Amino acid sequence: MIRRASRPRRAPLPAAAALTAAGLLLGGCSSLGASGTDEPSGGASGAVVEGTPAELERFYTQTVDWGECEFEIETNGAEDDLRCAAVEVPLDYDDPSGETTTVVMSRLPAEGQARGSLLINPGGPGASGVDATAFAEYTVTDEVRQAYDVVGFDPRGVGRSAGIECLDDAELDAWRAEPMFDPRSAPADEIREEYGRLGAQCVQNSGDLVAEMDTASAARDMDVLRAVLGDERTTYLGFSYGTHLGAVYADLFPERVGRLVLDGGVDPTLSAQEATADQAEGFEENLRHWVQVCQAEIRGCVVGGSSTDAATARIQELIASVEEGTVTAGDGRRVTATNVVEGILTPLYATTSYPQLNEALGAAFDGDFSPLLALSDATHGRDAEGRYANNTTMAFTAVNCLDRSAGTVTEEQMARHQEQLEQLAPTFGPYLGYGDAACQGWPVEPAAAPAPVDAAGAAPILVVGTTHDPATPYHWSEALAEQLESARLLSYDSYGHTAYASGDECVQDAVDAYLLEGELPEEGTTCS
Repeated sequence: MIRRASRPRRAPLPAAAALTAAGLLLGGCSSLGASGTDEPSGGASGAVVEGTPAELERFYTQTVDWGECEFEIETNGAEDDLRCAAVEVPLDYDDPSGETTTVVMSRLPAEGQARGSLLINPGGPGASGVDATAFAEYTVTDEVRQAYDVVGFDPRGVGRSAGIECLDDAELDAWRAEPMFDPRSAPADEIREEYGRLGAQCVQNSGDLVAEMDTASAARDMDVLRAVLGDERTTYLGFSYGTHLGAVYADLFPERVGRLVLDGGVDPTLSAQEATADQAEGFEENLRHWVQVCQAEIRGCVVGGSSTDAATARIQELIASVEEGTVTAGDGRRVTATNVVEGILTPLYATTSYPQLNEALGAAFDGDFSPLLALSDATHGRDAEGRYANNTTMAFTAVNCLDRSAGTVTEEQMARHQEQLEQLAPTFGPYLGYGDAACQGWPVEPAAAPAPVDAAGAAPILVVGTTHDPATPYHWSEALAEQLESARLLSYDSYGHTAYASGDECVQDAVDAYLLEGELPEEGTTCS
């Protein structure tokens, strides 16, 4: 088996929710009882079905049973108020009388008089919105918690929403321990074959669901959720990939758009190659920023007082040393260059995690790669006992391969792209290429090619972009705001991924004014 380095994973939580602890990814809502049947406070179930095709009305008018959620981690008491429910949706919206699947959601009641539901998606694709609801204190402000029932959901194929099953825990460990794909010594056919085998295993275990995990289908599910929650319009807060989901929803259902906040915008027109190049460059910039902050502010900075170029070169040498030898962690697992790269990328999502990167790199320079491997584990939802709490790794691949067609990319184009990556991002570029070959090997055809969205006729939408965001570069938010007919862009001049949960009062005040009062910030507003 040949394993390539992953594309930079979009954060499963906004920055302030502590990527350092990766708490969200370790959650579990394993019980969906019917002991609690209280209806959401947004209105009667099936509030708006006007314009819905007759064959879909049974989904829009269904009554769901709300039961207790069980979490395997500490949720600061949130589990006492949380309720979970499973909603039935068509597997294929072109065949609504055919098979169905389920979408699981969790609801945290408003602390005051609820004005309806606030749907949230923490990103990914593949991150759990059900878990995110348990950590609402890190995701929304107290004022928003007072006003809305916060509702998270696991999109179709993700987590407990009839999540796809591809590899068991031991198999996923083994897959992650395989050497990365090296285009200099192996043909791209090898990575196609690898992902072909992997995808075939997903299909064998999960059936047709693997072909129906595209973002447009998940957006259609969102409108069913809106109806069963009793809301006439959708109020929504999406981070990172969640902005893509929200924008596609607005494009499909502009008349049902309420107040949508899209934080860390994704440009839907980008090819996979363009997106990877932008992210590689963004993470390289943020690594250099980490070096500068480390040297100026972090006691015991492991890169010392060397120049930024010299410090990044030292990190590059560390990664290369793992490629050249056999490295094991304290638990006996093999550590690959892919693991090390993921371990470095993860703390770059939030400046509050910078000290943790210093500690992990310091240990690695001393020969102990366990902290970096633990950070890599966190991106895949693996705990210290070797259990994977979710299917984010496989869902990430399944959704991306469905959403972004790679069928027309040639070997020569991939080779040129690899050269571009290594020039743009000397540290990370060598490990982020040839994703097109992986999706070309995926056994399910893409659902659609990248295309712009405009959501013509939708109510005003707020897009938030961080100027030095590594995972969703600022110009993606600019492009998304430009495409959406009714969008307004709020800028946050800072480093890290997404803005609202960063703790910046200017950003939070502006977003809250929109969510609570419908007031958009002035054109050109920048927080810092």
